[in-house]
Amino acid sequence: MRIFNIYKETKRKNQKGFTLIELLVVIAIIGLMASVVTMGLGRARAKARDVKRRADLKQIATAMELYYNDYNSFQVSGGGYFGGGQGWFSYENGSSYVTSVAHQLNILGYLGNTKAEDPIQNPGYMIYLCNNYQAYAVSATLEYPTADDIAFIQTTCNGVGGNGTYPVYGKNFAVGHN
Repeated sequence: MRIFNIYKETKRKNQKGFTLIELLVVIAIIGLMASVVTMGLGRARAKARDVKRRADLKQIATAMELYYNDYNSFQVSGGGYFGGGQGWFSYENGSSYVTSVAHQLNILGYLGNTKAEDPIQNPGYMIYLCNNYQAYAVSATLEYPTADDIAFIQTTCNGVGGNGTYPVYGKNFAVGHN
């Protein structure tokens, strides 16, 4: 009788834990769930960056309209590529971009942030002037643009053409005044 009880006790001790296969299955399931959550977070972060880009461009558009009301021109003198008021919006390199358009708008009191810039690309936002400085477009690259965004940028100032922001620079969202 004693031998039988020892065998039962030993058998119970071996059955208390998980097998290696059961542990591997659980680890695989946890890994799969973690990858799904990570992919979802990545998309949410990208959409949050797009919201920031849209807000930045709206703020820039407001500053440009206020500037136009005072100077009757969208050319922000002294800022941008060789001081012509266009090119990369917040970029400064000490030579061809001595002062950025963003910096000039900040100095003049139209824009609160001198570094209104894309969260990933630097430089990222572009500004172009057309129609003798009576029209402009500020463009950005969204990670999740809508069909309307892409259609609109192709109608804006310098949206298409030989040096267009859409075909050449891959910009797919713009605000502006035509």
